[in-house]
Amino acid sequence: MKCRNCIKVIILLIVTAILLLMSRVAVKQLREDCVAEKQFSEIKKQVSRNQEKDIVTELKKRNSDVIGYLDIPDTTISYPVMQTKDNPDYYLNHDIDKNYSFYGTPYLSAYCDLEKSDNLIIYGHNINGGRMFGALTQYRDESFYQKHKDIYFTTKNKDKYEIFAVISVNKNTFPYWRFVMAQDEADYDNFINKVKQYSIYDTSINPEYWDKLLTLSTCDNSRGNDVRYVIMGRKK
Repeated sequence: MKCRNCIKVIILLIVTAILLLMSRVAVKQLREDCVAEKQFSEIKKQVSRNQEKDIVTELKKRNSDVIGYLDIPDTTISYPVMQTKDNPDYYLNHDIDKNYSFYGTPYLSAYCDLEKSDNLIIYGHNINGGRMFGALTQYRDESFYQKHKDIYFTTKNKDKYEIFAVISVNKNTFPYWRFVMAQDEADYDNFINKVKQYSIYDTSINPEYWDKLLTLSTCDNSRGNDVRYVIMGRKK
């Protein structure tokens, strides 16, 4: 009996320790969430106050890694965009002030050149609850797309992109992330056709050679580690 009681006590202590550890992790995550949400909220307010000014120049004063600002009207997508070519995924887990962040900050692929690339690829986390680029999964619903067709990406100018495809695909099956610069018109058309094949629905928009592209990429948490949820637009 004593042995059985000892085992019960040990199990109880282990369970208690696990619960305490889980609660500490949860509290820490909640704090990080609050810090990240507050930071992005303050940036959004700064953007709204400086609509007539060059917001990218203003944000560069805070961090020279800022290369643009991304916005989809009437959604929660409204974020600075970073780029570090010497450390490609740095902002996967850092905020605009270079502090560690579970949220990270949307960032442009290190392989992209703002002036020269045919396709600008921006990565962001899919945070549960539709936060960060998790909000993009709303585009599964075509009716949502019909109300939110345009993406604005501000660098030197505020450029408008119209969404032409919404895809969920294994990154190895279709390595869309490799397409940055078209070799020629045939290469460009082949890529667009492939994107259209994978698109969840037909938008009836067909980019043509020399149309600049914008790609927003995040994890598709519902379909596995290698599956990506991707929104693609062409510059208008």
